[in-house]
Amino acid sequence: MNKILVLTLVFINMINGHAQDKPRKNSLGFNVGASYLVRQDLIFSPFQHKDFTLGNFGLNYTRRASSYQQITLNYSNFNPMVLKPYEFSDHGETQKAYPHSFNLFDFDYLVGKKVKKAQRSTLIVGGIFSANIQAMNYVYGRFGNFGYFSTLGFGVFAQKEFLISKRNQLDVSLHLPLIAWLSRSPYLVNDDEFIENIGSHSGIKTFMSYLGDGKLVTWDKLQTFDLGLRHRYNYNDKLAFGVGYTVEFIHSYLSRDILSFRNSIQLSGEFSF
Repeated sequence: MNKILVLTLVFINMINGHAQDKPRKNSLGFNVGASYLVRQDLIFSPFQHKDFTLGNFGLNYTRRASSYQQITLNYSNFNPMVLKPYEFSDHGETQKAYPHSFNLFDFDYLVGKKVKKAQRSTLIVGGIFSANIQAMNYVYGRFGNFGYFSTLGFGVFAQKEFLISKRNQLDVSLHLPLIAWLSRSPYLVNDDEFIENIGSHSGIKTFMSYLGDGKLVTWDKLQTFDLGLRHRYNYNDKLAFGVGYTVEFIHSYLSRDILSFRNSIQLSGEFSF
């Protein structure tokens, strides 16, 4: 009986050891952090709108098998205001002006392959589909304007991973959309087509109408990229923690110039399975 028990324990240890040696192919992660935005959209204002926020959240799923695949979803909210909060009169009542509200959504789907692997570094390259959707409410006292900016595009990405030590890793990434469907608020903010689009009073129908008013553009009319740097600490074979820094750049001159810089610092956690 004792021999059977010993053999059983040895067998279980062998299975566990083999499972730990086998690399885990899937991982789920999240990130939270802070962002600083500098944005100028001449359709709405000649002023630069700046704001710092802690409302920066993201989720991601990564699969490392015969190919590299990753899905990421991020959200940020900014509330810039050119002037300090001021009071105004509305039908004899004193009101205080609210700041603008910018809601930024980012979705990326990456598919790539390892093209170069050394003892302590790996290079992954491939294609990317990216969606950048921005909904803005510009508030001017008792009046305001709704604005939108969205890009649905395809491009390329590259990611270099450096193994610093057994538990520490440094990743550098570049996302570069090359062709996109660009939709923006019309010049002078509201036109006949804009009013017709909101006539359905349905959020989904209105959004699809906004997208339908866009046009296909390439790098000469829309320049955008994401540059990322992340340090990852592998606590064990299942859990990892990290800190990252990303820069997002957007520029387009269609209708009127738009120029946007967003800098973000995120703390992240990751579970592999």
